[in-house]
Amino acid sequence: METDLRRIRRLARANETEVDEFIERLKGERVSKRRLDSALKALFREIMPFFDCTKCAACCKEAYVVLETHDIARLAEALDMKRSVFRESYVGRNEDRDTCLNRRPCPFLKRNLCTLYRWRPDSCREYPFSLAVDSTEKLDNLGANYLVCPVVFHALERLRAEWPLR
Repeated sequence: METDLRRIRRLARANETEVDEFIERLKGERVSKRRLDSALKALFREIMPFFDCTKCAACCKEAYVVLETHDIARLAEALDMKRSVFRESYVGRNEDRDTCLNRRPCPFLKRNLCTLYRWRPDSCREYPFSLAVDSTEKLDNLGANYLVCPVVFHALERLRAEWPLR
């Protein structure tokens, strides 16, 4: 299994069109949500031990950190800020209109480590496994994260090899 992050990024860019086509075929075949979720969870569990997220932190640098109301409250408290001030300073919306941190990379990332790790948002706690829950509804996100996370990259490469679609 390739673990060099630069090489994985090059391979992901080279295979991006094929992966997009695979995602579209998955949509067209209406794959069972339970089957896809199960396969992705198993692949993520198998692949995760090969990577140290603190060596990469690409998700913190490139992906949107989606925030729920309780995440905002927890982060504001950790920073000793009023929620309204935290919202003004750090919260925005992405192109999907999700409430998220208003900048990338994450403003709380320092030297590939989260300075608010104990208080981090649920989306950070659950990544990339959150992509394996209701995955048939998140296929576009899965495809986008192929370019970000080496675990997602390898999982999708394995799916492409093991799930021949029309």
